[in-house]
Amino acid sequence: MKAFGFAAILISVGMMAACTVTSGDGDTSGDGGSGASGSTTSSATTGEGGSGGTGGGEGGAGGGGEVCADAETADDCSDCCDETYAEGVEALGIHGFEQCGCAADSACASVCDTTDATSDVCNDDGTINLDANNADCVACLNDLAEDDACIEAAAAACEDDAACSPYLECLGTCQ
Repeated sequence: MKAFGFAAILISVGMMAACTVTSGDGDTSGDGGSGASGSTTSSATTGEGGSGGTGGGEGGAGGGGEVCADAETADDCSDCCDETYAEGVEALGIHGFEQCGCAADSACASVCDTTDATSDVCNDDGTINLDANNADCVACLNDLAEDDACIEAAAAACEDDAACSPYLECLGTCQ
């Protein structure tokens, strides 16, 4: 299993708490759609025009890991995944906090699960407080080794999460 550092992800999660995230659904027209209309102008057109129409519709729905894999650099690819799968970024961050910062025996519980309402990342009801201002918690999580058991548990939880797994799959295409 490929593990991912949480530095950029946790910063993104913190920033996303203050933002509104859209669904990512796009316009279903596009180059592919133009290809489809082009196929009606000539009876000699091959099936490629029709395929373009289908591809245009699917691309408008939000893209995917394959689209991000075409980025020039691995950082550009990761940025593309972050933008394409904003829900997955937040979900992975939450799984990271849950497994590495809020679990009773986790390495960062002493700094993440506090009694101060402004810095307590771990709500008493088991949810994560994304509005908490806790740089020590984020620093602790960022210092964990990628093969730490809690990081692997967070990645496994992400794989089982429908909102999160497409994001991991996208990151897996970044070289």
